[in-house]
This record gives sequence, C-alpha cells and structure tokens, in this order.
Amino acid sequence: MENQTTFQAEATHQAKQRHLVEMSKLHANLKLDAQAYTTTVASGSCAFVFLYLQCDCNLTFSDGLNLTFNGKGIVAGLGATGSMAGQASFNVDPHTLKGASGISFEAAAIGVGVAGFQVTWYKDNQYIGHGEFAGAGAQLGTPGGGWGTFS
Repeated sequence: MENQTTFQAEATHQAKQRHLVEMSKLHANLKLDAQAYTTTVASGSCAFVFLYLQCDCNLTFSDGLNLTFNGKGIVAGLGATGSMAGQASFNVDPHTLKGASGISFEAAAIGVGVAGFQVTWYKDNQYIGHGEFAGAGAQLGTPGGGWGTFS
C-alpha cells in the first residue's frame, strides 16, 4: 500500500506541475494592469438538463455595442435560472468577439444558497473574460462548459 501511495503522490504531483507550467505559458500575455472592457448592462440565463447545458448572455458596452453569447455544452446535472441581471468584463476589445471562432466557456453556480451563476469565457483556450449574474431563481448544479458564439 505504501508503494502505491508514493507512486500516486508522485504521479499526481507531476501531472499538476505539468498543468501549471502549460497554463503559465498559455496565459503569459495576461497583464494585471491591462485595459478592461466592462458591460454597462448585462443579463443572462443558464440551464443544465441532464447532459445538456445552455447558456445565453446579452451584453451591452458603453460605446453602444451589443453582444449576444449563445453557448452549448455538456454537464451532468439539473438546474436552471430565469433571466438574471449581471455584469461582465473582458480583457479583449469586445468588437473582436462578434463572429469569432474558438470561443469556449465554463458556467457554475455563484455560491451555495445564492441564486445566480458565473460564466468564464476563453478564446483559443486563453482567458478573455468573466461574468456574474444573480437574481431570483433556481441555483445551478454541477459546473459545466462547452463552446459558443458571440453575435
């Protein structure tokens, strides 16, 4: 048993270390003081139905740009929200997102006992933004993710 535990600890350590090194390389261009593009008005809804995830967000920015995000994915769980108010911020110019390929996302509940959800967006597996949506409604279950488009 001791040899198995030692082997497992070493294998897990190597896997985590490799993952963190790869993530560091992938996100090396992120800067803490980079310009942020934050919505002035945002709303969203999310539904988990057995293995299907649907996430929709409407985002308006200060220059009048309106983006609609439509995401689909796979998750094991049940839960749904109605339309909830929120806010989102991006580290890329939102004008570049309309029709862009390579968009993926993760969605999860905001926290225990809170009706709401959060969405994190990626382009080509690089972090580009995050949104938080809250209001009256059901809480989401298991976190999930998938792919989507901004239009």
